Amino acid sequence: IRFSAPGLLSVGTPPPTLTGLRQTFWSSDTGLDVVDGAKNPSAPAFFAHEQLRGGQKEMLEDCRASLAAAGHHLAAAPTGIGKTAAALAAGIEAARRHPDPRRIFFLTGRQSQHRIVVETLRGINLRLPAGELDVRCVDIIGHASMCREVDPYSGRCSCEAGLPGDVRESGRRELRAAILSEPMHVDDIVTRARKLRICAWATARSAVRDADVIICDYNHFFIDAVRDRSLPAMDVDLSSTILIVDEAHSLPSRIRKGLERRLTSRMLQHAKYELEEFVGNMGREIPANWAWAASTMEKLRKALNEQFSHWSIELSESDDEEMRIEVADVFEVIERGLTGNEWNEAPADAMFRLSLLLKTVQVDKDEAIDDEEQELACWRIADLFETMIRFQTGIGMVLVFTTGKVTGLTSHLLDPGIVSQPVFRGSAGSISMSGTLYPPRMYADLLGISEIGASSMAEYESPFESDRRPAGVAMDVTTLYKQRGPENTVKIIDHVLAISAEAPGHIAVFVPSYALLEDLIEQSGWPGRTLIIEESRWSKKHIDGLLSDLEKYRRQGIKVMLAGVFRGKLSEGIDYRDNLLDAVVCIGIPLAPPSIVSTALREYLEDKFGRGKGWLYGSVQPAVNSVIQAMGRAIRSSEDRAFVMLLDRRHEDHGFRRCHPKGFRPLKCNDSKVTRRYAARFFTRFPSES
Repeated sequence: IRFSAPGLLSVGTPPPTLTGLRQTFWSSDTGLDVVDGAKNPSAPAFFAHEQLRGGQKEMLEDCRASLAAAGHHLAAAPTGIGKTAAALAAGIEAARRHPDPRRIFFLTGRQSQHRIVVETLRGINLRLPAGELDVRCVDIIGHASMCREVDPYSGRCSCEAGLPGDVRESGRRELRAAILSEPMHVDDIVTRARKLRICAWATARSAVRDADVIICDYNHFFIDAVRDRSLPAMDVDLSSTILIVDEAHSLPSRIRKGLERRLTSRMLQHAKYELEEFVGNMGREIPANWAWAASTMEKLRKALNEQFSHWSIELSESDDEEMRIEVADVFEVIERGLTGNEWNEAPADAMFRLSLLLKTVQVDKDEAIDDEEQELACWRIADLFETMIRFQTGIGMVLVFTTGKVTGLTSHLLDPGIVSQPVFRGSAGSISMSGTLYPPRMYADLLGISEIGASSMAEYESPFESDRRPAGVAMDVTTLYKQRGPENTVKIIDHVLAISAEAPGHIAVFVPSYALLEDLIEQSGWPGRTLIIEESRWSKKHIDGLLSDLEKYRRQGIKVMLAGVFRGKLSEGIDYRDNLLDAVVCIGIPLAPPSIVSTALREYLEDKFGRGKGWLYGSVQPAVNSVIQAMGRAIRSSEDRAFVMLLDRRHEDHGFRRCHPKGFRPLKCNDSKVTRRYAARFFTRFPSES
């Protein structure tokens, strides 16, 4: 059952009454017909494949209809139904058919997701009908990732150092033409740029204004400072932009993380040195505003350090390691530390003036006090001040003071919709999609989309998932803290051994924490398996190498057990291509431990969205979605097959089961013997094809 918000997609037709039926109306010029509520798409002009899959057809129709009305569609679409192709087909059609110029920004959270978009666009170009121009694409990532060396303080790279101007311009024109001639992955752009000795990043940015589709990171739109710099530089007008947000389930946490700011005594000390060096280089005549900034920063440093000491004593007396701090209390401390100025400004205005000055501080990289950091301490303090000014009412943000390894103050955004809603509202339409966007209504609420009039949402079922990716739930185990013990641990290990014994190839095991990873997996023996355990410091290069190793081991007949944590390097964002995993075992449910932030988040969501939503939106649903995300690692295409085992009986409790997709119908396994029988039957039916 799918529904649209009243008035969303009516074009010349009154909106239907919502009675739980799947009814939506839209313009005939989209190539879609309405016959007794059933929609039959004409052959899509911008589709990358010969045929539409089950689930993909419905998603394409809904996306086309939504964008035709400049609406915002949220799609919970399982891996394998082809959501990238459906979203791009709808987006390109909407852009091409609109009387005014439209560009599509395909936003991802990880670089590994870019390649499938490029390949899909190449497929679209191969199937374009006569008279349609090729779709031009620019694939772009961060400055530092595209250039050999970027000075984090000046923002300048060394790619074109010593290159004559005419040679540089000629090289940029050549690369720019190549980028726009056919969809090119960013790695290929970088390789070609280095052969020409020009800047890949600058050239790709210059090509954006002539592209139809731009593939880039969320930050270009959902981090204020990045958006304010990058969109004007790329000549991008938000109102003429269609957004496709991939892996949209991770967007709320990315936005929250983007506004997380810290302030420590160490940062205050480094900022003092940076400011002294910068002002000292001005000579004898120091401008009044900089003399004021230096004096104020020193007073603030002392006032804040005194307050940190006071809060630390309070914590030591309570045996806690964190405490909630009211924004007004911090403003009071800062007000005491502000030096009077000739502008007679109110404290918040003076604080903002100081932050603007701190953001312009420059020191030589080789002489930077805090060389381990990518940003100067002055810049990071300025960011915190501006965040506090923005949320000075305290609504939507919480401040936490902590002791331990690092003593300091941290800001935590509670409401990502404060950032995302203006972006979605100001765009020409959007598609937000993910295999774990469950329920889409929750994400519409969190991102502020449900408050925008033209919004719709749908859950799509995979036509092959129940057959080629069955899931079992162990009814005799749990990781609930109060019910842990030796007997429970032995049962968990027996279930894992059952899957390990029957799976003909590699398997992956995911747990809620690194501590459980050590207790359950690292300390046990796994006959016939090579154990590879995730480490938090692994880089993208390490992950890419791991995938190559898995392919090599499979050719050699070596069976691997991968072990990682939910929301970690191995459970999200990594593409186990060509059915590299035969089975996935998910142990437990990664509920966030109690903390000031988690409590504040639940209270805020409860107040904003109603009774029960704080616990559901702030704790249970995100935890279950992390499990669903891990479950999907094994199925990356409609041809893949894998057995999935959930080792926690809570998945069958009403409160947790309702968080799974509507088509979730697991096999109940009362013990490890039943698990092994189910696994054996599955792998007999779907043996390894390698």
